[in-house]
Amino acid sequence: MRMKSKGWFMGIIILLLTVFIMSNYAIADDWYEDELGYYTIKGEEGDILGLMGREIFVDDEYITENNRYYRISSIDKDNRIAIATYIDDIELPEIEEVAINGSTCAVDTLSVVAPNEDAHVLIYCTHSDESYVPSDGTPSIVGSGGILDVAQSFNDALKSQGVNVQIDKTCHAPHDAGAYRRSRNTAIRLIKTKQPVAALFDVHRDAVPKEQYDINLAGQPATRVRIVIGRRNQNRQANQELAYKIKAVADKTYPGLIKDIYIGKGMYNQELSPRSLLFEIGTYENNKEAAQTSAKFLADVVSKSLFGGTIKSVEKPTKEYKTTPITYEKSKGQSKGILWLVVILAIGIVGYMFISSGGRELKAKILGSRKDGDNNK
Repeated sequence: MRMKSKGWFMGIIILLLTVFIMSNYAIADDWYEDELGYYTIKGEEGDILGLMGREIFVDDEYITENNRYYRISSIDKDNRIAIATYIDDIELPEIEEVAINGSTCAVDTLSVVAPNEDAHVLIYCTHSDESYVPSDGTPSIVGSGGILDVAQSFNDALKSQGVNVQIDKTCHAPHDAGAYRRSRNTAIRLIKTKQPVAALFDVHRDAVPKEQYDINLAGQPATRVRIVIGRRNQNRQANQELAYKIKAVADKTYPGLIKDIYIGKGMYNQELSPRSLLFEIGTYENNKEAAQTSAKFLADVVSKSLFGGTIKSVEKPTKEYKTTPITYEKSKGQSKGILWLVVILAIGIVGYMFISSGGRELKAKILGSRKDGDNNK
């Protein structure tokens, strides 16, 4: 009886450890304190590089608007200051300029591409409560945050460009450290039902002062966009390459739209599929309408970055740029990400069975029953 109780106890411990591992497998580090706050990222000379409405960790990486690459070297948690060491300037992909005729450029008349009809762009919102105070009246609305409207604008603009896009507005409340674990189920469902996957995007908004994101583009109030990448997943290189291409295209056509790129400690569910990125479109102090405008601009940049085509500059309408498409194939990365979850869960189940029923009994269950005489040896 004592051995049986011990087996049950150890089995429960293994299952709990499995859940813990899976929880950390979905980890992403945002801001979960009682009051809104942010970190200030400073260079070693004390110059302010940027503000970040998420927890920052040593070895996180930061790429500024002017493409300077830094690594976080130390953190003062009491004062919410992160010191970043300059590493190098990054080189973005070359975007080919083509000669065109004409003197005007309207967003709704930009050339429409015809991407691979089998490739899907998938959109969801981990923090589905995030909202924009000037427009929504509050920074958070459980179940129907303003961020869903921004994601819908992103979706609609992609669709208008001929992209095969799918948005999922599942609520992942509450806005806590488990939100990414809940949104993982949404991402997996999208990936399973919409093959092949061109890209997977998680749409957010930031929580820093609006001055960090305010911008006018094409004569319209808009917001800047931050790209966030998780540095702890096997798809980091593919994700980072896409982020660099998006920034390269945006810098030529919508200068200032892409604010910066942050490569954080978490994974943000980006290990599930290559070309997975997190976009922060504006901050809670921005007007939602400005964020929706930027979502449309971002859609134009993203569609051309993924599928190729020509795109005009909003500042210099006589300049047009040509981009090449990414080659799509059924990705090993996304299947690996889901496979790891299955393996981890299987290990927990097998461990539980081994301890609760005994190794010999488990072997019999797996390999088949043996003769009674053999079992008594």
